[in-house]
Amino acid sequence: MFGFPIRVHPRDGNTIWTIPLNGDSQGRFPPGAAAAVWKSMDAGQTWSAKREGLPQENCFFTVLRQAMAGDTAEPAGLYFGTNSGSVFASSDEGESWQEIARHLPTVLAVEALG
Repeated sequence: MFGFPIRVHPRDGNTIWTIPLNGDSQGRFPPGAAAAVWKSMDAGQTWSAKREGLPQENCFFTVLRQAMAGDTAEPAGLYFGTNSGSVFASSDEGESWQEIARHLPTVLAVEALG
């Protein structure tokens, strides 16, 4: 069985984020080898891809289920780690991203305080 990382907004249960990957037949990496965090603000009825600051070419990383976390700041911060050893962060509820660590071992889990 294969699952995606998912995060629910700390104050708005209708807002969620996930990072989908291709299935086993294609390899577990972002569709089109371009990273995106998908955001829904209506409990999953519609989704939009948030790509700013994420690799858009030759992106073959995997994000494990426990490797995505968030904080309770205003606006909410989001974080995810990859099997290629990078950690990405967003301080604007997933609208834009920056790589805050690289060259780590496979990131199996991410936790955020606050």
